[in-house]
Amino acid sequence: MADEHFHTDRLVIIGSGLLGTSVTMGLKARGFTGSITALCRTRASADKALATGAYDRATLDPASALSEATLAVIAVPLSGFGAVFAQIAEHGPADLIITDVGSAKASVISDARAHLTDLSRVIGAHPMAGSEKSGPDAGDADLFVGKPCILTLGDSDDPDAVAAVRSLWETLGMSVLVMSPQEHDEKVAVVSHLPHLAALMLVETAEQLGGLELASTGYRDTTRLASSNPPMRADILMANRESVDQALEVFGARIAEARSVLQAGDPQAILDMLTRARDSRERWLDQQRNSM
Repeated sequence: MADEHFHTDRLVIIGSGLLGTSVTMGLKARGFTGSITALCRTRASADKALATGAYDRATLDPASALSEATLAVIAVPLSGFGAVFAQIAEHGPADLIITDVGSAKASVISDARAHLTDLSRVIGAHPMAGSEKSGPDAGDADLFVGKPCILTLGDSDDPDAVAAVRSLWETLGMSVLVMSPQEHDEKVAVVSHLPHLAALMLVETAEQLGGLELASTGYRDTTRLASSNPPMRADILMANRESVDQALEVFGARIAEARSVLQAGDPQAILDMLTRARDSRERWLDQQRNSM
């Protein structure tokens, strides 16, 4: 964890949904004393943001929000990043530190390069935390506690900007990992984007074959991610489609293997398949408990 709590004079959250509002709630709960502004797209979303009590002000005017900002957190859907970087290029100060909560990183870099001439203070981040709920009303001051946050860094990144962004996420209770954008996108496709598709496929299979009147906790728990915000998830899958496709290829091979084992009617092979998966998950759970 960080030795000192995060501080910046004027923080701007661009996008006041679940993640953006959870950032502000978490910081305020941990003693943050700087000003926090929500930059919103509509008056309705600005009113909702203010109603949470997590923001000092909310505005629809990018010039008002960005002209004197010291750090900005982009928390909009991935398809909106290009427009946000264009606003920052026009209204943001030259020394503005920029981070984000985007679930894919190569697309974020591409959008930043299209609008900004200097990317040294653009520090990509992906807090691995969320909920099937959405909107500022779903904000949670402890949403990030005990979870990993990936920073995707480059050789030319400004050390002070990196330190500020690391401090932000560590103050919120996260464990920071560092990797390249490509490595991030490949790994998150497996542990985040593929599980959402798997949940979606389970729901559609149950719709097709029937049996929902019997469904209980097992079905509820394994399909939770299917309730996630569809436009947001569509953005993620579109932005990271190559890595997700690679993960689906491997997943498809595992499904084919399971079918082969069942068709062969080999009890020991079935048991071995189940035991391998259980042991792998238990090792992961042990690692999670040991890291807390």
